[in-house]
Amino acid sequence: MVVILAAICLGIAGLAFGADRFVGAAAQLATRLGVSPLFVGLTIVSVGTSFPELLVTTTAVLDGHSAMGLGNVLGSNIANVFLVLGLSSLLQPIRVEPEVVDRDYSALLLATVTAWLMASNRVVSRPEGMVLLVGLLVYYGLTIRSARGSENWKSRGAATEHGHLPRQSLYRSVAQLVVSLILLLLGSRLLIWGGVGLAKAMGVSELVIGLTVIAVGTSLPELATTLTGIIKKQDAIAVGNVVGSNMFNTLAILGTISIIRPLPITSENLSRDMPVMLLASLVLWPVSWSRRKGRGRVNRFEGGILLGLYGAYLYFLAGRH
Repeated sequence: MVVILAAICLGIAGLAFGADRFVGAAAQLATRLGVSPLFVGLTIVSVGTSFPELLVTTTAVLDGHSAMGLGNVLGSNIANVFLVLGLSSLLQPIRVEPEVVDRDYSALLLATVTAWLMASNRVVSRPEGMVLLVGLLVYYGLTIRSARGSENWKSRGAATEHGHLPRQSLYRSVAQLVVSLILLLLGSRLLIWGGVGLAKAMGVSELVIGLTVIAVGTSLPELATTLTGIIKKQDAIAVGNVVGSNMFNTLAILGTISIIRPLPITSENLSRDMPVMLLASLVLWPVSWSRRKGRGRVNRFEGGILLGLYGAYLYFLAGRH
């Protein structure tokens, strides 16, 4: 058991550090392009922090642990809203830009409902996986088009409130990306090995381990990035990271793994986990929307509610197993 727990801890550490280095290198490249913080959060940062989920889920599916892989995707989406956004807003209220509520929230809700409908026949097929990937490309295309029309596409760039990120050479940024990807791969292998061992040792299903231990572990980069965005007064990056990560998880990861191998869906996924994932997406609207000055705000009270909902979900999982 000690070896298993050590593997899980080392895997999570490798994923967290690798994702942090990946996001740092991506942010440097974004600084060169001079794109807006919201665009960076919705695309570059959210993709970087979702790489652990992608690698862990793909590794699990290729190793024959589809239930754990799917549990990681669903559990990560749930944790991103209830845990990451809840804990972050509990520490400090978060402002929400109007375009997140008007455009990105609607896209996330559509993606979530689409994925649930595709899973209703107990399998996500290869053609359906391709549809999900195309949907992600369309979303990114619309996001880029909208960002180009924004006044701060070139003006603010990836700056913080206190200045731009220090530039580094293109060679160093690329080298940092390569090293971070290696760390992510190693971390994902350790985490899957440890997760399978933990499921056997505790006598619980791989799905539950994927929904909890693996999902929280792979969501740590989102938590760290969101907290960093709040500390640096970049709420746009913080909220955009959560929404963008859930979009990437739903469309890119589910699409990729179902193309590799048609993804089986269990009755528990349909009756419990996907409805909770949809609830997490629905809850984003009332806690983010506000009439005041065209901006929304996730306050501490609402953050406490989100954490309470996550606690209730974990309690329900524990009671069923």
